[in-house]
Amino acid sequence: MLCFSAPVLGAGFAIMEQSVKELGQAFSGAPTNIEDGSMVFFNPAAMSRVHGRLVSVSGYLVAPSVTFDNRASQLSPLVGGAPLRGNNGGNSASLVAIPNFYYVQTLTEKLAIGLGVNAPFGMRNRYNADWIGRYQAIESRLETINFNPAIALKVTEKISFGAGFNIQYLRAKLTNAIDFGTVCLQALGSVPCANQGLLPQTADGHVALKGDSVGLGYNFGIFFTPNQNTRLGVSYRSKIDHNVKGDADFTTPGNAIALTQNGSFIDTNIRAPVTMPDNVMFGFYHRINARWAVSADALWTRWSHIQALRTEFSSAQPDEVQDLKWEDTWRYAFGISYFSQADRWTFRTGFAYDQSPVPNSRFRSPRIPDNDRYWLTAGFTYAILENINLHGAYAHLFFTDPAINRSGTTDDRLIGEFSEQINIVGLQLDWRF
Repeated sequence: MLCFSAPVLGAGFAIMEQSVKELGQAFSGAPTNIEDGSMVFFNPAAMSRVHGRLVSVSGYLVAPSVTFDNRASQLSPLVGGAPLRGNNGGNSASLVAIPNFYYVQTLTEKLAIGLGVNAPFGMRNRYNADWIGRYQAIESRLETINFNPAIALKVTEKISFGAGFNIQYLRAKLTNAIDFGTVCLQALGSVPCANQGLLPQTADGHVALKGDSVGLGYNFGIFFTPNQNTRLGVSYRSKIDHNVKGDADFTTPGNAIALTQNGSFIDTNIRAPVTMPDNVMFGFYHRINARWAVSADALWTRWSHIQALRTEFSSAQPDEVQDLKWEDTWRYAFGISYFSQADRWTFRTGFAYDQSPVPNSRFRSPRIPDNDRYWLTAGFTYAILENINLHGAYAHLFFTDPAINRSGTTDDRLIGEFSEQINIVGLQLDWRF
């Protein structure tokens, strides 16, 4: 599981895909879900409604498409502002797989425990090495794996509380080209740089930043059933602070070696503080009659923890700071479920509106070309046996095409528009014993 990564699926770089059953209704019932083990993640209080043992294993195939359309991207005005050369980068996304696993067990009539192994955050994209935006991003990868033991207590027949502890491993890789021609002109002027053949876009180098970290957090929730047909839930997941440590590997063209004499652009250790945001989820579920049920939820995420991505170098290289200025977001979802006469089949559909934390085109990074998205989903549950269920689901994510007008570290400006869409399919098996 440590080897997989995912594109951006929820707003920012959150991964909503923790339950195929819930994917079918756009996760509208997530904090009130008692049918599968994802309750460990979405609301641990709901574990008190499980009888015996429950294992949920799921997998998703995600097929994203992200392409860029250039609109007069240019070099820094300080070096003439000439157009940036290169292609549009190709489809920066690729097919990926996401697994997760949950286990829940009742200890007594009032006490239950559980364990979740999943990936709450992740993103990956890779552009062509010679694309127009190469000075701001080529490859970007962030991967997490989260271990979440949890416990639930049924206080009364209607109210339960639950809490969990999270151990989260994170690793990241960021690469981009360096325009040593522009670096030279900005540092030394045109004459010595021209003598060395260091002109903008003619002497590209490369840097790769790699690192990992382990962070700790917690989650808790409340589950309330006012009657047998209605369920309410609210849950909270804490922020997790990471202190990513790793290495910076620089590749410098031969005619730019002089620019490394002061200790810049040399291989060194790095440190980057990163905060995974906290969130609050509110949920509602109501069984209208024997055939129909509705569900709804609202998710608030404190993306404002992420104001900048700062990389600190152990060498004389100045800190690299990418301003993001992310804002807090809301995600709203609504779902409908239909139950067959014998309850062997359940069919569901859902819709969600998912806000982006990116404030505007100036702070939109090609590493995370995020924007508001709309989820349209459909799914089913089939009772193979009385204690074994199979879930399947499909989702299509529509994006408002995000524009970008962003300055890089050498004041180059990437101007254009991204076109994005994502298709997701998932299968899940639940076993109660």
